[in-house]
Amino acid sequence: MLIHHNQILSTLHRITGFIVISDLIYAIYNIFVHMPKYFIGSLLGLIAAIATQFLCARSVKTGTTSSRIGSIVISILMLNMFPIGTVIAVVMLFFSLFKWEKDSTFQLPIKN
Repeated sequence: MLIHHNQILSTLHRITGFIVISDLIYAIYNIFVHMPKYFIGSLLGLIAAIATQFLCARSVKTGTTSSRIGSIVISILMLNMFPIGTVIAVVMLFFSLFKWEKDSTFQLPIKN
């Protein structure tokens, strides 16, 4: 039986990943309309942001300390995404700092 921790935080990371995907779609649309010069850098940055959000969404379910630090760092970086990203980042920081469900160090074996 798998025990998943921090379900709300994982869902918030997934929601943020989908928001960044919509931003990526808008950026791809924008290249055909305005032809910006430095599009490749922003495209790679958005892809990296999407990958880190979904990686963090998967890793916070384990409850390890490294996934907690990763969630806090990503949440702090998201604080400048005003207004929706700021609200989501504050909630993610709250769950990362105060409502963290850590993985227990000693686990009893499960007999089936």
